[in-house]
Amino acid sequence: MRRRLTALGLFLLLLCTACVPGTAGKGPSEGRVAVWFLARENGELGSALTPEYRSLPEEEGVGPLLSMLFSGPEDPELAGPFPRGAAVKSWRLEGDLLMIDLSEAYGGLSGADLSLADGCIVLTLCQLPEVGRVYLTVEGRPRPFRDLVLRPNDFLLENGTGGERELEVQLWFPGVNGLAPEERTLSLAIGDDPAAAAIQALLAGPESGELRPVCPEGTVLLSLTKEKDRYIVDLSGSWLEGAEDSRHASAIAATLSRWTPEAQVEIWVEGQAIGSK
Repeated sequence: MRRRLTALGLFLLLLCTACVPGTAGKGPSEGRVAVWFLARENGELGSALTPEYRSLPEEEGVGPLLSMLFSGPEDPELAGPFPRGAAVKSWRLEGDLLMIDLSEAYGGLSGADLSLADGCIVLTLCQLPEVGRVYLTVEGRPRPFRDLVLRPNDFLLENGTGGERELEVQLWFPGVNGLAPEERTLSLAIGDDPAAAAIQALLAGPESGELRPVCPEGTVLLSLTKEKDRYIVDLSGSWLEGAEDSRHASAIAATLSRWTPEAQVEIWVEGQAIGSK
């Protein structure tokens, strides 16, 4: 019987033995390494990540592990998470941070598919004692809404959840007497940036009729980047169609304060700065 794991944290992974056809009883013992892939269920590709235990190549380290991961599984009941044409362009280690630059094809992934692919990379590479964190770029550029450093404990999920977790947040909207919070529960996929998810929910508008939207309908978040104690929130051009109201920008800043209290927030529109809070 296969024991499927949906992206468990690295420490738990090393303690558990996942049974995969052809590898039963062969846990991550000396001379073997876990390479993470997608599991099939009843012949269909599922949303669970499963390790395939492989013999270590003569040359150990980041490069050989990446090659094993991107070459795909040996077990026919597993599948690689990467689209055709996805490849590693370069990688380098700075301290325990592994920075991997991927080809353009990887940038075509989105949603759960992207989350699962990220999980396979992080869980596979963070087995190495020299790797504690992973930062992914595509063609040398940060990834929109995924511009963050990933760690194994970002993938601590329950079996069978399909890679989702819930996050309680406060979204701030203009009200009768200034800003007022609205409690929300957001569903996040593996690797989702919770701050970006909160801003996307904020832009979608309030659920309470007593609160007002922070932006005109159709405004979307183009990117959210963080530089030390400063957020840059880049919005679509429809943001400028709204009435001038400083509370709108303040609502974004208040929502982001959950992650960085008193952070400066700069509002950009289509890549151009228009103000800060």
